[in-house]
Amino acid sequence: MKSISRFINQQVDTRLTHRLKALLLGIILGVADSRADDPAEPAMPSLEPYLGHWEVDFSATESANEKLRFLYDVTLSEHKRRLANRQNGLGDTPFQAANDLQGLVNLGRLADQITRTAVLNIQLVDGILVAARDDNFSLRCAIGGAQTTVQSVGISQCHVQAKALVFSMAMPGGLRIEHRLILSKQQDRLSIATTLAADGVSQSFSVSRVFQRFEPGDPGFACRYTLGKGRVCQLNGTPDE
Repeated sequence: MKSISRFINQQVDTRLTHRLKALLLGIILGVADSRADDPAEPAMPSLEPYLGHWEVDFSATESANEKLRFLYDVTLSEHKRRLANRQNGLGDTPFQAANDLQGLVNLGRLADQITRTAVLNIQLVDGILVAARDDNFSLRCAIGGAQTTVQSVGISQCHVQAKALVFSMAMPGGLRIEHRLILSKQQDRLSIATTLAADGVSQSFSVSRVFQRFEPGDPGFACRYTLGKGRVCQLNGTPDE
């Protein structure tokens, strides 16, 4: 059984590698870039409302850990149901269930790491929309429609979908990450829904953080964010504990 499973995993890895190589080759030859000139692509919305400084609203923000506990319970119940139906040929094996649950836990832990941003600074830099996130990697999007770029960690793309600005990344190993930025009607609040999915994991993991506009304080202030106190600042010193 292990040899069969190893063979299947090798075949999946091989197909994934071939798909990634094909995408990279298409980008090099200009095939992927041609989609930016396709008139069917939705026009990039005005980026002005996105620009500026944003701080997280903890009261409206989901907890990645709480979301993980909920999804874990739901997925565990589903596997128990399938295992109970194995005699009908509808269930999975305990090994498959354990792997799936561990994969979900890994997605939840990674989501917690990449969504801890408390402050955003969104600006245009030489035609590139840059969403600088404190204690995290920046999101970047070339202006002018759907764009595909090659990065050291995978293939990234940004596009407009249902009035949302979407940053997506496909990484080796079948991991996919999407950040969906949606402005409120008043354009004073920004929701960022982050979704992670992986090959071999039945459940994707999504968590949403909500941000509100703010004007940065004087340079002499040092600020940080805590779950208990929110935004804590102190003049010319380290933030209070």
